[in-house]
Amino acid sequence: MQLSVVQRLKLLRQHLLAALRIGGNVGVKLEETPEGVFVRVEGRRVAVPSPLRWKLYRQGWEARLDRLEREYGVGRHAALAPGGVVIDVGANAGEFAFVAARYGARTICLEPDPKVFACLLQNIRDVSGATARDAVVWNEDGEVDFALAPDRADSSVFAEGPRIRKRAVTIESLAREEGLASIDFIKCDAEGAEPEVLEGIGAAWPLVRAVALDTGAERRGARTDAACRAILQQNGFRTIDEKSGTRMMTYGVRD
Repeated sequence: MQLSVVQRLKLLRQHLLAALRIGGNVGVKLEETPEGVFVRVEGRRVAVPSPLRWKLYRQGWEARLDRLEREYGVGRHAALAPGGVVIDVGANAGEFAFVAARYGARTICLEPDPKVFACLLQNIRDVSGATARDAVVWNEDGEVDFALAPDRADSSVFAEGPRIRKRAVTIESLAREEGLASIDFIKCDAEGAEPEVLEGIGAAWPLVRAVALDTGAERRGARTDAACRAILQQNGFRTIDEKSGTRMMTYGVRD
């Protein structure tokens, strides 16, 4: 397992905190197999693109989902319900599909990093209504150059790193291909490409009820909040900016 001495010590400290039942910490184990790296937490086996992701589960699997639910404004800025549709842009290892499943909603996960996509497929295979697409969400259909940085969860069009060509799709074309009559929620962590994601909604805007975007400083060090607010407002959404946990978020809601 490629963990630094510091990370190994932190993992040992986690075991101690869990044993002593301090701070809500739980036991977390890492497992390396020919199929990849897995985190074991509270009886669940989670495929992860980097062993460093064990830190996300320090207080348990359900606590991880609770945090994602809060950060993306579910219950405050977006309502999910049985039969609803969630489009998860930048789905990473697929955890948000489990959040949507709490409400009986269906999730279309999009993740273009090959290493991360493999984890996504393993994690959501038993989640009812969850599907995955290996594509970049962009403002036009075609192909784009895409930089790989899976260990930092920073893979994107704008990242530094080895580059590959990837299929690009718009939400407009996705909605048409899936035959969507409504899109209850777009959850987006596009690592700086949030404006392009919104531009690609096109004719599907009337279907969209709520949007949550991580608009932190991931576009070559700059935030995308202003550009996203402008696009959302032009399409009839009220916008809200919040810091939620460590994320700088921009939400779009219909009144």
